[in-house]
Amino acid sequence: MRFAVSVACAGCVLALALGLCGCRSVQPTPTIQAAQNESRGRATPLPKAESAAATMVALPAVKPLPSKMPVNADPPTPGRAVAYEAPLPESLPPSKISVVQEQPNQLDVDWLVSEVLARNPDIQSAVAAWQAASQRYPQEFSLEDPMFAYMLGPGSWGNDSGIESAYLVQGSQKVPWPGKRQLRGSIAQAQANAAYYETGEARLRIAEVTRLAFYRYFLAHRQLEVLGQSTDLLRSFREIAQARYESGEVEQQDVLLADVELADLERRRLELLRNEQVSRARLNTLLLVTPDAQLPPPPTALNDELQLPPSDALRQQALSMRPELAAQQARIRAERYSIQLAQKEFYPDMEFVGRYDAFWQEDALRPMVGMNLNVPVYKQKRYAAVREASAGLAKQQALLENEVNEIAFEVEQAYRRVAETDQAVAVYEERILPAAEQSIDAARASYVAGRLDFLRLIEAQRQLLALQDRYYEAVAELHARVAALDRVVGTGTPATGSLQ
Repeated sequence: MRFAVSVACAGCVLALALGLCGCRSVQPTPTIQAAQNESRGRATPLPKAESAAATMVALPAVKPLPSKMPVNADPPTPGRAVAYEAPLPESLPPSKISVVQEQPNQLDVDWLVSEVLARNPDIQSAVAAWQAASQRYPQEFSLEDPMFAYMLGPGSWGNDSGIESAYLVQGSQKVPWPGKRQLRGSIAQAQANAAYYETGEARLRIAEVTRLAFYRYFLAHRQLEVLGQSTDLLRSFREIAQARYESGEVEQQDVLLADVELADLERRRLELLRNEQVSRARLNTLLLVTPDAQLPPPPTALNDELQLPPSDALRQQALSMRPELAAQQARIRAERYSIQLAQKEFYPDMEFVGRYDAFWQEDALRPMVGMNLNVPVYKQKRYAAVREASAGLAKQQALLENEVNEIAFEVEQAYRRVAETDQAVAVYEERILPAAEQSIDAARASYVAGRLDFLRLIEAQRQLLALQDRYYEAVAELHARVAALDRVVGTGTPATGSLQ
């Protein structure tokens, strides 16, 4: 009886102690507000056990993401400053979308970008990858499970020799050298931050693709409109030619030439209708609806108020907003932590042991405490680990410098393209189109007066149509290049705004 009571008491006490030890192996994560404070540059004290580790907000696997996520949560790294303000992560999309109900009048590019970002599978994949990476922190920071051992001496049971029943109860907990767990957690947090910033890059890329598709849709509608106006104009020319032919002033060739030109415009209309259908199918694909679903028409004119800052200001803005640079700096921080962790491996890890050994017949000798530790005498592999981590750091720093140079070039190239196209649109609006319209009016008056043949009138009409087409192509190209400049600068999403 005394044996059973002793075993039960010892087992309960040891299980309770191990449970408490295991529960305290993971420190509570800081609040979302603390992460937001750190993202804005305000100091937020971390728990003492996590002074070198990063904060992280645990997220459910399938629920919508919170409105704000941690930015630069792991400790900062000296070097080039990247103050990227991360965009808001998107929630999961609805199963079905009704575009026409939400946009009854005309299609708006900002609404379209918001809708695509909210339901794009590539962004969902990037967010899921970030969520998976964020769950590495508690796994790396936690202690290993405590160990429990229980042994019996069967030969000591039920004998008449006066020997008490023998048993042993033992519990142990492995504890790494101070700082190792914090560094492992910091590595996991920095890698999770890099995955988070990659979602920002995916958002910029999808936003640019959406804007380009919208401007192609706009161009197809405007070219159809111009073609309709040109067809009406050509029909009025035919009526003039028909009247002059019936009065005997011209030959029938003028009327036939007008019919041929009208047929060619009809062929051109079929081509533009195909362009409109293809561009609409592209937008529907981005919205995850059937390609032939109806869409509202685009606006008749785009916002032409474009006031770009100097290119050097845009380059500085890109260096502070591009998520690739923030992700690369997070990888650099992870490599720095890896070096520190490799250096910590020269110190031993410990295992604390508590035991109650009833094989000892003397009661005073039964309680025991002690510890085990490894002896890091084989240092060559540890030196190699430090060199490996140092090489990894050098690699990531070189990649950062290369990305900085490439981004500076991309911004300058996109800026020059926007400036050139903006000037070309101004030339069309101020000089080319007014002159072409005056030319067509003068040609019509001269044909009616009999001073110009019909072929010259048709040539003036063709030139006006071609110039109007090229004008709208330049307008669409201008906004497409602004969208490309938005991406390389790090803007263009609802969370970051646009340059236009």
